[in-house]
Amino acid sequence: MSTDATKVVSPPKTMTSPPGGTWMTMLDGILLILLGVFLVIPSETAHDMLIRGLGILLCAAAITVGARLWMSTKSRNFGPVAWLACIIPFVIGIILLIWPKQSLEAIAVTVGVVVLIRGIIETAIGLSNRNQRGWEFWLVRGLVTIALGIFFMAFRSWAAYLLLILLGIDLISRGATGVSMAKQLRKHQ
Repeated sequence: MSTDATKVVSPPKTMTSPPGGTWMTMLDGILLILLGVFLVIPSETAHDMLIRGLGILLCAAAITVGARLWMSTKSRNFGPVAWLACIIPFVIGIILLIWPKQSLEAIAVTVGVVVLIRGIIETAIGLSNRNQRGWEFWLVRGLVTIALGIFFMAFRSWAAYLLLILLGIDLISRGATGVSMAKQLRKHQ
């Protein structure tokens, strides 16, 4: 008769974070906070630098993808659609580098169109479910979203900076969460 059945098996020890992971999480959080603060500060030159930086990153990524496609022997069998993976980001990156303010406004208009369409859908959901409880919430939410979409399209330059400020606030909150998580992980190690 074996006594293995009476042994208590403890669960395996698991690490909550890889070695050095808390420092990386902390650094990530701090960098997100700094980027968020950079976006929240209402400076036109700072926002232009950010858009141009994004343009540089897109161009670098496009060149890297293009080089990998060129070096790959299999990619030469692809049609022109495969090359669009590097051509389109490169063109967008150049546009961001040359016209940062106009690019920012174009982003605001794009967001405005998406928000407007979403508001129309939410309003339609609210109106189509009038016999169900809570339909008023969908209707009001849809109407507010429609108004926000119209605002983004009507006041492009102001809306673009509002988008950057909201993105900055989001990055600050994500960074603070990352720093908090890193502190928690360090306490438990």
